[in-house]
Amino acid sequence: MPLKRLFPCLLLLLAALGACAMPASWQAPHYQDHKLAGKIWSTAKEKFVSQAELTDSLTAAHFILLGETHDNPDHHLLQAKLITDVATSGRRPIVAFEMIDMTQEQSLAEHLSASPKDTDGIAEAIGWQQSGWPDWQLYRPVADAALQAGLTLRPANMNRAKARSLAQSGLTGADPSLVEALRLDKPLPDTEQANVRQEIDDAHCGYAPAAMIDAMVFAQFARDAHMARAMQNDSEEGGAILIAGAGHARRDRAVPFHLRRMAPGRHIISLAFLEVSDGEESPPAYAEPFGSLQLPFDYVWFTPRVDVRDACERFEEQLKKMQEGKPKASKVE
Repeated sequence: MPLKRLFPCLLLLLAALGACAMPASWQAPHYQDHKLAGKIWSTAKEKFVSQAELTDSLTAAHFILLGETHDNPDHHLLQAKLITDVATSGRRPIVAFEMIDMTQEQSLAEHLSASPKDTDGIAEAIGWQQSGWPDWQLYRPVADAALQAGLTLRPANMNRAKARSLAQSGLTGADPSLVEALRLDKPLPDTEQANVRQEIDDAHCGYAPAAMIDAMVFAQFARDAHMARAMQNDSEEGGAILIAGAGHARRDRAVPFHLRRMAPGRHIISLAFLEVSDGEESPPAYAEPFGSLQLPFDYVWFTPRVDVRDACERFEEQLKKMQEGKPKASKVE
């Protein structure tokens, strides 16, 4: 074929490949050959886009949310790739982690001040092993990418003691200064509140009492607001990237909801890495678990799945482990 006819064909081939941006090899074991695995979906355009198009969009945003499934290694590798791409463009956003809370801020800063590139040492410095999050080695590529690019790592989360206190006290018993700073007195619309409540109930597979669910709804609202504030406070020039669970990245009622109130006019891009499911080969099919008619993210990057067991089966397994780990009451003679 003459070169002048071959060139357009090559362009078409490259464009087709660009819409399926998968790594050299997947780490998650299930559904690696799924039709959607590796594809990037634009909710606004209702079509697949290339990684280059996604990177261009992220680079133009002040706030970037990279929503994950915590134990999926592919999600963290892709987060690391996007952090590198954004930094390569000349941007210098902070990288804030849901998994690190404000009680660990000083330990993190002291460690990185003494050893600026030592990502292995972060886990020990902040007590990651006791945090309950998946193994630090899953998150290490994200930290590596940020530090190699000269970006600053920050905690994003409210500490657990404060979150528990808010869950117990509710709005009426909360510290007035915290209520004002996070705008907790301006809640989600009633419909969204009901949706969050239903999602939390479903996630706990019917085991959580009604009063506990109501407390968790308020605590989650406060945590999302805190993460938004953490992004906004340190991001006047370079912006911020949030590493968090996909539920915190949804545009309708999570961290972006609070960012729009705290920093009106700032450009926000929400990306979720979603695990594919057997038999679901159309992006809109993945909206239902989020309680909406369409995916509540600007972009979705589909990946293989780590675990194919039923979510409630896994939840019951976790409950059993927690109960087995509780100390038994000593017998009184």
